[in-house]
Amino acid sequence: MKNCLISLAIRILIGVVAVVFVLAIAAAALATEAFFSGASQPTYVEVAPLLTAVVASSGVLVALLAFSRDREKLAREREENRSKILLEQAKAGLDEVIELLQDQNNNRVIWVRAARVLLEATALGRGIKAPEYIKAYRLYEDKTRSELYRTLSTYNEETQERDPLPPQFFYGIKDWSRPISLDDAAREASPEVRVSSVSIDSVVPEPSLKPLAAKSVVAIFEFLEYPSDYTDPLQEVQVWQVDWDRSYGPSQGARRYVAHAEVTTAVGGKLHKREKSG
Repeated sequence: MKNCLISLAIRILIGVVAVVFVLAIAAAALATEAFFSGASQPTYVEVAPLLTAVVASSGVLVALLAFSRDREKLAREREENRSKILLEQAKAGLDEVIELLQDQNNNRVIWVRAARVLLEATALGRGIKAPEYIKAYRLYEDKTRSELYRTLSTYNEETQERDPLPPQFFYGIKDWSRPISLDDAAREASPEVRVSSVSIDSVVPEPSLKPLAAKSVVAIFEFLEYPSDYTDPLQEVQVWQVDWDRSYGPSQGARRYVAHAEVTTAVGGKLHKREKSG
């Protein structure tokens, strides 16, 4: 409230100064014209209509400028507040997706829930318009992708790299890491056929669906891919041009590697020199 009153006082002061300035210019113009033409100095009655029009137009102009500026400021504040709310809700949704899948489960119900939350969260993210909040959301998306990548992959101790989940995983069977064919996994995941009598005293057991819903799998793994409009900030990075033998400090090893990798490549255990482009 205090800031609003201060802002209003400043606008009124600016308006008054502007009006006085315009009146002074108008009066000086009339007096100058009368002096050079030899006419008598204009009286108040003659000047009054002009001054009234000038004052009115000046006041309207000042009011319009103040209104336009305030409207733009309010619109910007509304957009920032809206973007802030959308960012918080989108982040909460992405956090929930990680929470649902972080134990590397292959439960159909949980995957459907995670896919729905993911789609809703990314839809909220697309509604963010304030530039600084757009950047914050994209950074959080990248963080979520990184965490999902670790969750939806397995660590290979032999290669010390991460491998994709095997296709048997998505059939929802328990021991999905054992070497069985997809046909056997499909048979194992198929619901049992049971014949039971229908009674008012008990409910009919529902057949369990183990295989993951295809759409939930597609939604989650498509999110792991970077969007087509993604702008890689690494494109702006310039590779070191300084000779490696003039480098010192903690970057010495990194600079030697970059210098070597820029001119050398290895294929099938054999070294080759890279051709310089351009």
